[in-house]
Amino acid sequence: MRLVLFDNTDVGWGGARRANGARRREGAASARPASTASAGSAETGDLEILGEAVGATIGLTPIWRAGALLHRMTGAADAWQAASSWAEALGWAARTARERGQKIASLQAWGHGGWGYMRMGATRLDEATLRPGSPLDGALDALKAELAGPDAVVWLRCCSAFGHTGRAFAQALAGRLGCRVAGHTYIIAFYQSGTHSLRPGETPSWDPHEGVRFDGGAPAGAKWSSRGAPNTVSCLAADLPRGY
Repeated sequence: MRLVLFDNTDVGWGGARRANGARRREGAASARPASTASAGSAETGDLEILGEAVGATIGLTPIWRAGALLHRMTGAADAWQAASSWAEALGWAARTARERGQKIASLQAWGHGGWGYMRMGATRLDEATLRPGSPLDGALDALKAELAGPDAVVWLRCCSAFGHTGRAFAQALAGRLGCRVAGHTYIIAFYQSGTHSLRPGETPSWDPHEGVRFDGGAPAGAKWSSRGAPNTVSCLAADLPRGY
């Protein structure tokens, strides 16, 4: 079975500001800053990585929803779900597989991320949440039980989660889920560059400098994807190309 899930909270920075302004006009007693008032607001680290755009005004949730519908219509996905947290997302995937009596061959997650993590709403999937006893421990166990073994693919389609220091996250994720995992080293949009995957026990083969923008010799953020960058697919790609 092939599943797609995406972050349902990205209303866009402009949308978050409009919502905050409406609350202030209504005389809300304790209005919070726009950076924390909404799950759709971007964290400081995300702003540094994402740069100045990628759906900043309208948000990407409507775009991801349209993409999920397209995947469903073309047979690239058997089901899709919008989620506001990783617990909700992972729980839905495991539950759907159990209810349908089918193992998951492919699970794509669409959202925002950065070096070594991916967000779903206000929650993160990173090395810390992959360790035993984390808040996601049970949900990860349930998902692993429904994956179609080591040949299953879990693809994190977010910005630069496998870039720079994110190589360790990639290894940890493959080991925790017991399957092939895929991600990107660049900021992604229509073009999604630095697409790499690895299986449990494998060492990342890609250069830790791939997709990294340097300033004065120090890593300063991720580069934007481009047609000519390494291992580039488009957002319309339904499957990993051979060798990626």
